[in-house]
Amino acid sequence: MEWLNKINDAINYIEENLTEKIDYSKAAEIACYSLSRFQNMFLFVTDITPAEYVRRRRMVLSAAELVNGNAKVIDLALHFQYESAAAFTRSFTTFHRFSPTVARKFRKFTDYPPISFQLSIIGGHYTMDANSHMTVYKDILIKVETIELPETIKVACLVGRGFAFEEFEKDFKPQLIHRHTPYISTGFATNYFGEETYLVGCFVDSLESLPEGLEPMDIGVKRFAVFTFRSVSKEKLVGGEDGPGEGMEAAGQYIKEVWMPKHKVEVCDLTESGDFRITTSERDYVLGTFEVYKCDLDVEPEMCVYVPLK
Repeated sequence: MEWLNKINDAINYIEENLTEKIDYSKAAEIACYSLSRFQNMFLFVTDITPAEYVRRRRMVLSAAELVNGNAKVIDLALHFQYESAAAFTRSFTTFHRFSPTVARKFRKFTDYPPISFQLSIIGGHYTMDANSHMTVYKDILIKVETIELPETIKVACLVGRGFAFEEFEKDFKPQLIHRHTPYISTGFATNYFGEETYLVGCFVDSLESLPEGLEPMDIGVKRFAVFTFRSVSKEKLVGGEDGPGEGMEAAGQYIKEVWMPKHKVEVCDLTESGDFRITTSERDYVLGTFEVYKCDLDVEPEMCVYVPLK
């Protein structure tokens, strides 16, 4: 597997020079490819060009410096090889879906860890996995991490109307899109008044003065185990009106059968059935899943499941 090592050496070269002008010819030389062949191979395996990979990694590193320090936007722009603060801000906003100012204020940014190439065997066929920070479970990619937020998550929900994302987006999103930055949509599989249903909603900074017809919900905790899932298509991952997709079903199975047995003592108010409970001043919810759609599924089929931790 010497050729794999050489490709990874080329990635290491890129990673070590993200604050410099990248010489893609040198990266190709390290990988023992011609420049065009290296670029085509990289695109085939990762579905992005080397230049796009560099842009994404620069956006992550610059956001981390922005959030964790006092760096000025212009200084970050020059440090990461942008000609102007305006060009940097445009690229930053496109990637993270919010501006550098919002990232600094809310201490949030989109992660895109370094890739490495490895050969794996899944289901009888060979695949090249460019997401080494993720593991494979039943043909979906999974990443697990623990996060602690500065405040408890608050959500405005449409209750008792089934899988009603389109209705929520049409009737309520225009009124709520500025109530939390960035706008984040959510879904809940829940036992509501003794009936199994699916709530849809979005994050809000305050539960005061919500539009009529929405239920306020404060998850009540700040610490979560976050499971990020990726699949080949939106339909395979989340499904639709006919029910959840294969990816969502596999995600729930992974949490309950693989992760939960090892970590159940950490989960907040865990029920005998393996679900967790949220109690508010007016309602008592038992949630089977708490899904957070942190990106546009029409662009990148990815979802998260948040499990509250003690």
